[in-house]
Order: sequence, then structure tokens, then C-alpha cells
Amino acid sequence: MNYQVVLPVFEGPMDLLLHLIDTNELDIYNIPIAFITSQYIDYLNKAEEIDLTLSGDFVLMAGTLLTIKARMLLPKRIQAEADEGETDDPRDELVEKLLEYRLYKEKAAEFKALEQSQSRVFFREVDDKTLLQLFPAPNPVGKLTTDDLTRTFMQILESLAGREKFIQLPRDTVTIQAQILYLLKIIKQQPGGIAFRSLLGGDSLRTMVTTFMALLELLHRGKIWARQKESFGEIYIFYNDQNGKEAIPNEFVSC
Repeated sequence: MNYQVVLPVFEGPMDLLLHLIDTNELDIYNIPIAFITSQYIDYLNKAEEIDLTLSGDFVLMAGTLLTIKARMLLPKRIQAEADEGETDDPRDELVEKLLEYRLYKEKAAEFKALEQSQSRVFFREVDDKTLLQLFPAPNPVGKLTTDDLTRTFMQILESLAGREKFIQLPRDTVTIQAQILYLLKIIKQQPGGIAFRSLLGGDSLRTMVTTFMALLELLHRGKIWARQKESFGEIYIFYNDQNGKEAIPNEFVSC
């Protein structure tokens, strides 16, 4: 009666050794070298019987196992150092290589699982132009634009043209960044809004221009809202708390 012997195929001698250790539930840190060598050579003999081609690495590992086995049978050498009461274990190098191989094998299995998981994920191409049309980004200034603020700023400058000239004072050293911090502090303290014109007060035209540029920057960053009660009415500035909702009185929202 004929029967067929099927042997598992291993990637290399380390793979075979790990299989034998796991199958027989052996302690990898204390490998019974005689038993594992017998199991290993038995696999090689069966592979030869069924004409399974093995690389030279398998034969080399068999020689390594036999060498370790022979060293384990020899009397243990007494170490020269008196303070060292231990002897070198011939299995140490093999154990180290097995642990390293197991680590790489586990990581390779993780990457393979990730690859299989990723292969089941399909991405749909996104048309940014169409997406913006369907879900337009909110305008932080509502129906107001920087042109509206610029127009109001020019009106304020024109209203000052008929007044007496400014007294010459030393040049202001206020920067736009410093004015941004100052405006944020003032606007936060006015939850009901603050008139745009009132923010432009200053001792010089330079300060007014700096304040106006700081307001434009805050609008651009979305830190503040600009709203009107009615068209061409007074512009009020509100602080944007970034929570997605406008904490603005209803009479301003409707404009």
C-alpha cells in the first residue's frame, strides 16, 4: 500500500528550528539540544526521502547543531576568572539568533496583515472644485468684504480732513502684531460688539493705519467677525471664539 508523506516547507533553517521549538513547546532559552537535533535531522532525512530539495543552509545548521551537541557532552571548562562562577553555554549564540529571527518574523507578519487590510480599502478621487461648490467655506466676514472696511476707513479719513492738523509728535513705534494683540483684548471684552469707527481712534494717522491693517489681518485669520444691522450702516466687530457658531445678536445675523 502506497502512502504519501507531505512535509511543511520552511523558508530556512531558523524557520524550521522555531517550528520544532513551538510545536514541542520547548523553552527557547533552555533548548534540549539532543532532542532538537534529533528532530531536525529527522526532518532532513524525510525531505531526502521525498526528494525535497533543501538549500545548503539546512545542512550547515545540522552541522552546527551536532557541534553544539558535542560541546554539551564534553566536560565543562573551569573559567579562569575566579569571580565568574558560570561556564559559557554553547547554545547562547543559537538562542540569540533564534530570538532575532522570531522578532523579524513577527514584524513581517504584522506588515503582511496591514498590507492585506489596506488592500481592501479603496479611495475615491475627490474633485476639489466640485466639493467647494457643494460645501462652500464660510466667509468669516459674512456679506462684508475688505472693500467695505476700506471704504469706511476712507470715509473716516475724509471726515478728519477738515479738522486741525495733528500736532507733530515723535513717530509711533506700534507694530501691527502688537496692535493685533491689543485689539483682540479689547474685542473680547465686548461680547455685544464694538463699533469699527471706535477702534480707529489714535493720536496719529500712522496709528490709525496700523490699527486698520491689524483688523484686516484678524479678519483674514478668522479671529473676528464684521457685521452690519443694515446695508451701509455702522460696522460692528465681534470676537470669533472658533466654536463654529456666531455669538452675535440676531439683528446683525440677518443682514
